[in-house]
Amino acid sequence: MVQHKGKWIITIAMAVCLVVFGFGNQQTLATEPTKKPVINVLGSDPVNINSDRSFVAVQGEWIFYNNDGLYKIKKDGSSLQKLSSDWADNLNVVDDWIYYTRNKPFKEIYQLEMPNYDINGTYEDVTELMKIKTDGSSKTVIKSGSLAEGDRNNVYRLYVVGDIIYYADGYGPLYRMDTNGKNQKKLLDQYDEVYFYQDWLFYTNESRQLYKMKRDGTQKKVVSKEKEMTLIGLSGDFIYYTKWVNDKGVVDVYKIGLKDGKTALVKKGLPPAENPIIVAGKHLYYISEIKDAHTVGRMNMADGKTTPLYPLGSISSQAINIGGDFIFFYDYQASDRDKRELFKVKMGENKVEKVTPKAK
Repeated sequence: MVQHKGKWIITIAMAVCLVVFGFGNQQTLATEPTKKPVINVLGSDPVNINSDRSFVAVQGEWIFYNNDGLYKIKKDGSSLQKLSSDWADNLNVVDDWIYYTRNKPFKEIYQLEMPNYDINGTYEDVTELMKIKTDGSSKTVIKSGSLAEGDRNNVYRLYVVGDIIYYADGYGPLYRMDTNGKNQKKLLDQYDEVYFYQDWLFYTNESRQLYKMKRDGTQKKVVSKEKEMTLIGLSGDFIYYTKWVNDKGVVDVYKIGLKDGKTALVKKGLPPAENPIIVAGKHLYYISEIKDAHTVGRMNMADGKTTPLYPLGSISSQAINIGGDFIFFYDYQASDRDKRELFKVKMGENKVEKVTPKAK
């Protein structure tokens, strides 16, 4: 009986150890917060694509950008990696895939990685719609154009929303299809710019009047019959647009409510030097160009206060992109006019930083 009692004591002791050291650890592991990866819904802000100058996309901690090749780098400047030698336009990133367009390489080098971009090595007016994994693997041609006149496979604008690709060829129509290239459908015969809001797609027609429709192309409705609207961004529940005031290019900035369709003046009399203009958050961002002096600037839409952010060289790429909560732009090196450097500034802030790899 004494031996039997001793076995029970040992068993109880072992159970206590399991609870303290085994189950206790499992409980700790179970309650530790797990960091979920950020997955984009929009592959790129449409304002980047609408301007035909989309060179950057951000997902989570990663910046994906085109600079004589497709690269990725973490926001803190670490882990720079070249993904492809393609000159990648219309950059979109959703989940594990990067979507972009490129000028189609000549047939004899079609299967090869191109060296540094050289227009002589591609068909200038022929494009391909591509996708590649965010680790640089599995590069795939989704749609390939040709030199044939009117070939609808030449893609010039690209918007990726979830698992749907919206794209335009060079002839006006807007299409949608799955990200594998299947189930293609034409949505519009003609459009100028497009934005996505909830389950609606807002667009301007050939007269630059604002319409909306469901993303499957149904329920088309007019939002504003005002003509010659140039859309410059969507922020909150408003789309912002500019209207020319006179022949000198002076513009007024307006916003229109996406829920009620009401229009309000935001800023009157922006000079033509402040072009391009995009809306990001509560600010307008622009590149001013006065007497060959270029400056990236910001305007607070609430009080109209302007802030110069960065002086550019005499040559400017004339492009600003939105990526996550940052504004991106290029500047050319003073020592080499063929080399561009990428810069970023957090929305609403003044500190401009070069997107540069950390020293190892």
